[in-house]
Amino acid sequence: MTLTLIAFFCAISLITGLIVAVIGQRIAHPRREIARRVNKFSQDSVVEKPAENPILIRNDQLSEIPLLQRILEKLNISSRLRELIRKAGSEMKVGELVLRMLIMGAAGFAVSLLLRNTLLGVILTVFLGFAPLIHLIMQAQKRLRSFICQFPDALDMMTSALRAGHALNQALQLIGNEAPEPLGPEFKRTFEQYNLGLDLRDALINLSERIPSLDLKLFVTAILLQRETGGNLTEILENISYTIRERFKLIGQIRTYTAQGRMSGWILGCLPIIFVVIISLLNPEYLSPLFEEKLGHKLIFSSVFLQIMGFYVIRKIVRVRYQ
Repeated sequence: MTLTLIAFFCAISLITGLIVAVIGQRIAHPRREIARRVNKFSQDSVVEKPAENPILIRNDQLSEIPLLQRILEKLNISSRLRELIRKAGSEMKVGELVLRMLIMGAAGFAVSLLLRNTLLGVILTVFLGFAPLIHLIMQAQKRLRSFICQFPDALDMMTSALRAGHALNQALQLIGNEAPEPLGPEFKRTFEQYNLGLDLRDALINLSERIPSLDLKLFVTAILLQRETGGNLTEILENISYTIRERFKLIGQIRTYTAQGRMSGWILGCLPIIFVVIISLLNPEYLSPLFEEKLGHKLIFSSVFLQIMGFYVIRKIVRVRYQ
């Protein structure tokens, strides 16, 4: 009864905190209401705005809640979280990510109190608490893979633009307008930086820092060297595109050769879980000592640790890093 009351109190506190955060956000930024009213009246205006305007001022605010903003400014990890959010292509703020992690962790802790299981509570709290961060990391990796796959086509587009007589900055603008996400917005941002007065060298270096791709670094290095030493830029870009595509073919062959090892890893990793489920369905009392006694808990922790280590070793064997 006491644990139920504690869980109920935690849930009420969580909901109250969310309401206070939302109200504080509304009060702290009344200019949103002003902007909404201005946009409402400007919809009927006959004045046409430019289709695309570069963003002159970058919003580096960590959170729209003043208290959370002051707290995050003092933490060194805030810059890393902001960099991760930017690589994932998300418009989320660092404060929103932190609030999501706290809310998910508190929800897992409340469920564990209702179930009255300490071990399950620790697992749920940790897993749910870090779930938003893990999702963001996976989103950043997926975005990077998409950029790498689209990059050879962008090089071909740039080569065609240069052959047609366009300048390099115009070729960058063409890629920014025509290429899909995530390659198009990144090149568009590079062109806007150059168009607003930043040196082309610095704009390209910023692009390579935003996207941690070896192919992109090769592209930036080739352009910078060509601007200093001269040479046929069209031919250089064609060679880079050809090299990247040949490397893609090699990677595909390697994945084909290592498919058996990866399949073996998945089968060996899933077999214990499948056997536990089957035995639990056929004879539920057979595995009850494993979940009820302390020695069984130790064996479960040991088996999970060994399974994770086995996954890691097999993954290191069959995975070939190309970035």
